[in-house]
Amino acid sequence: MAYIHSIAKLFEIKDPNIVLEDKVDTLLVKEVTCKVIFGTLSYQPAACQNCGVVNRSSDDLIKFGYKTSRIKLTTLGLQPVLLMLKKQRFQCKHCQTTFMATTPLVDERCFISNTLKQMITLELAEIQAMTLIAKRLNISPTPVSTQLKKAAKALNPSKQTLPEHIGIDEFRSVGNRMSAIIMDVHNHRLIDIIPERVQTELRDYFMRYPREARLSVKTVTIDMYKPYYQFFQRLFPNAEIIIDRFHLIQLLNRALNQSRIQLMNRIRYTRPTDYTKLKRLWKLLLKHREELDFERYHSHRLFEGLVTQKSMVEYLLSIDPKFRIEYELINDLKTDIIMNNVTLFEEDLHNTRHYTVSRHVRTAFTTLFHYREAIENSLTYTLSNGVVEGMNNKIKTIKRSGFGYRNFEHLRARVFLSQKLLARSNKPIRPLYFSDE
Repeated sequence: MAYIHSIAKLFEIKDPNIVLEDKVDTLLVKEVTCKVIFGTLSYQPAACQNCGVVNRSSDDLIKFGYKTSRIKLTTLGLQPVLLMLKKQRFQCKHCQTTFMATTPLVDERCFISNTLKQMITLELAEIQAMTLIAKRLNISPTPVSTQLKKAAKALNPSKQTLPEHIGIDEFRSVGNRMSAIIMDVHNHRLIDIIPERVQTELRDYFMRYPREARLSVKTVTIDMYKPYYQFFQRLFPNAEIIIDRFHLIQLLNRALNQSRIQLMNRIRYTRPTDYTKLKRLWKLLLKHREELDFERYHSHRLFEGLVTQKSMVEYLLSIDPKFRIEYELINDLKTDIIMNNVTLFEEDLHNTRHYTVSRHVRTAFTTLFHYREAIENSLTYTLSNGVVEGMNNKIKTIKRSGFGYRNFEHLRARVFLSQKLLARSNKPIRPLYFSDE
């Protein structure tokens, strides 16, 4: 009998009312060979499950035969392990109803053990298709999706408090729908995922929180999506709006790149060699001025002799004086953003008004003037939407692993499980201000 006790411990059968038999067999279920163990579940119930009468004598509740249930316990190697459990039936003499014996090993009217359900939840936290989980655990995809919904309900966020530092970004979720993701950018914690990014949906969502919770928000980090800027100022009146620094650099690089394309189109037929150089060396022009290598000489097929990155850029800037001015102005602003220098950024931004630049570059400068208060916050706080962009990339990976999702709630639940169950609580938190570093 000692090995029967070991089998019970091996498969987490802790219910003392289950008595295992001295028997192990194999069974072919849907062309899959399974290991089968046998047991009996029986006890004296305390009361009737239907009418609640207390079982005081043999005339109240009587044993009324058995019903065998085939319960999936787990997998052992590549073979599923089944428990053929004979459950005791009881009959109440007062209400004439029958009911079955229950056990914490498996839920009532369920044939998948709770241990296997925990395994499903842990597998759902990993980035993989739900059909792959079902195949590995030798179950159908239906209980996997059912367990996904149950596990996600326990992880639903509270509608009572909001973090002090919020980051918001949009992503493509299901079909062509654009959804919004909300995170605590200071603690790197997922708050919620909203099905739609439109202002009406966002307003309805945040209005579910108490006014005190919305007033407690100190910063809101967003990209340069214009409708969000004034909307969140009204929704969180005490919060500072922060523009993500990556999008500031991206705006300036795009403006410089469009100016390069305009210059290429002007000299395409008059100076074809310089046209080719501008076309092939676009990455050097977008590279930050301070990061250009000026020490290592090497040969390049577009230039004669030995050149450095700095000398190649200098040649490209010498093609057009206006393009040189735009390059210098944009790199001055990029340097101020990288160095988090608010004063120099304001001075260099006002200095751009004294020069004639192309339409795309002027539009970029005008945009920076419009968001200069938020940009000042961006250069003061260390907060950014990098963690939100990382979560967006993770969502894309989850979608790709499942070959797309048709149900938004399933996608949302997978993201929550992946973030909550695999999150590291000991991750250090960055200082809130650049002056603290």
